Amino acid sequence: MKMTPPPSSCRVPDLDRLRPKGVSVQIIIPVFNEEGILEKQLAPVLDALPSGFSVFVVENGSTDRTAAILSEMEARHGALSHDSLPHPNYGLAMKHGLTEATGDVIIIDDLDVLDMDFWGRGLSILSDGGVDLVQGSKVLAGKGDARPLLRRAATLTLTFLLRTLLGFRGTDTHGPKVMFRSAMAQVLPECTFELDLFPTELVIRAQRMGIRIREIPIHLREIRATPLPLAKRVPRAVRDILRLRRELGGRFRTPPG
Repeated sequence: MKMTPPPSSCRVPDLDRLRPKGVSVQIIIPVFNEEGILEKQLAPVLDALPSGFSVFVVENGSTDRTAAILSEMEARHGALSHDSLPHPNYGLAMKHGLTEATGDVIIIDDLDVLDMDFWGRGLSILSDGGVDLVQGSKVLAGKGDARPLLRRAATLTLTFLLRTLLGFRGTDTHGPKVMFRSAMAQVLPECTFELDLFPTELVIRAQRMGIRIREIPIHLREIRATPLPLAKRVPRAVRDILRLRRELGGRFRTPPG
């Protein structure tokens, strides 16, 4: 897995120029109970997207006005569509988005991130060839990671466990992603886990199946509290990594030659 150093600044890129020639791009965003930030975060993105780009939001189990706001926004923005799932399930929402996606290139991001600079850099890397999946990394972000110290320490701990228990050759599995849909089509049916474990399973299975991955840093700032407190999130993540280790058969070693 190749790694690229962080950029010097965050900017809104020329996405139309940076994408691979002649391809459509679809952005998938899972959301749950996001009425407080939904329109503020999403509307500027929709206004900035060029022709050939679309946004597919997968609402899952929200109990606030998230679904209603999405319907209102969809009526105003032709590039926006959404589905609603009955129960809160981040991984299932992401998997549903990937399964239903129609774009040649898929971008997966979270509503509280929406790092368009990362999108542009990821599209440029795909355009250059030799890479199927560009993985955003919080670990590589350095000064671009403005989260509290405890959150950053938790990320480093989980990365250590992924490397130690699963032989993961990288620094992050949960950041945003830019990928060719055709390359990931062989990986998606193999993924069986949901909730927070799905993104990790997707990246690790992709790595083991020979998908060409490059990591680059993202710009990260916390604009609202995490839906799941860190004291609950970290133990659950450790349990999930152990479950994934049992499923995948432990550490992966690159075959010789």
